[in-house]
Amino acid sequence: MATLYLIRHGQAGSRDNYDVLSTLGERQARLLGAHLAEQQIAWRAMYAGELFRQQQTARLVCDAIRERYLSLPELVTDERWNEFSLADVYRGMAPRLLLDDDDFARDYEEMQQLLIADPHATRGAAGRCDRAVIEAWMEDRYPSYEGESWESFRQRVQSSLEDLKTYGKGENVAVFTSATPIAIWVGAALELSPARILRLMAVLYNASITTIKLWQEEPVLLNFNTTPHLLDVSVRTFR
Repeated sequence: MATLYLIRHGQAGSRDNYDVLSTLGERQARLLGAHLAEQQIAWRAMYAGELFRQQQTARLVCDAIRERYLSLPELVTDERWNEFSLADVYRGMAPRLLLDDDDFARDYEEMQQLLIADPHATRGAAGRCDRAVIEAWMEDRYPSYEGESWESFRQRVQSSLEDLKTYGKGENVAVFTSATPIAIWVGAALELSPARILRLMAVLYNASITTIKLWQEEPVLLNFNTTPHLLDVSVRTFR
């Protein structure tokens, strides 16, 4: 009955340079590390995806914990916790949606202007476009897409269960990852459809904590998307 702490990376950069933490994202990670240090959690293992923003978050959190003279296990890199490539999905889906969907075409044009003003925009036309391309990907609407499929991605993320279920009762495992792998694990715990998983992806805070207990080798959700370390609303972000 190990407990998994699924930690989303801090706020990342703009869409054209997303795989690096922003200054605010670095601050979120340090605040998270200080909070975890205060809890004095005994960590059995720590994992992180191989993406830079995931690794950077893990390092900043671990540095903040070690500043309190607390020992930590060695961080293990596991590519199964990598996020899917939204850029690849856009490249594969957007040109076809632009031809097939007039509403998407209008939103896409509006999104280009919106991102000039706010590179971190997630609402309005930006959110609608993100949702449209991801839905098309999840539904395998364009089978000629050559990137990682939704089903392959989901299976990759969930395959980590085989390793994690080897940890025992009372052991705590931290995983530094991204929004969709966390949503997939929560979806597995709650038996959610892909459409419901997509909704979870959209509401996950940067540097949030989701806790799952492995009960008889099955995931059981304890807490979702908590941010007790981000007390100031101005440091809570979604992208």
